[in-house]
Amino acid sequence: TCALFNRFHDQLVLTAGTDAAVKLWRVSSVSSAPPSSEPLDADDGDGERDGDKDGLVRSLSEHDESVYSIVWSAADAWLFASLSLDGKLCAHYVPAAEKYRILL
Repeated sequence: TCALFNRFHDQLVLTAGTDAAVKLWRVSSVSSAPPSSEPLDADDGDGERDGDKDGLVRSLSEHDESVYSIVWSAADAWLFASLSLDGKLCAHYVPAAEKYRILL
């Protein structure tokens, strides 16, 4: 099992392990980024902005074997890759909705 934060946007964290899944998480509560400027959501009444809530962004299940390595791209802050024991390499982008949530 491994976890790795994005060095450009540290509210994004990747996890992977023996379940063959790669998961992208938002962890704004421990991020160095300033809080989002989105309006408060009146429905939930918890005092947090929707863009600041921690949680799973996406789960990727394209591997058949355990994932033993994950890496964020050094050239593109939105690109990451994973490698499983069977040698399968998968590359993915952070979903556009999450990217714009962070940037705007």
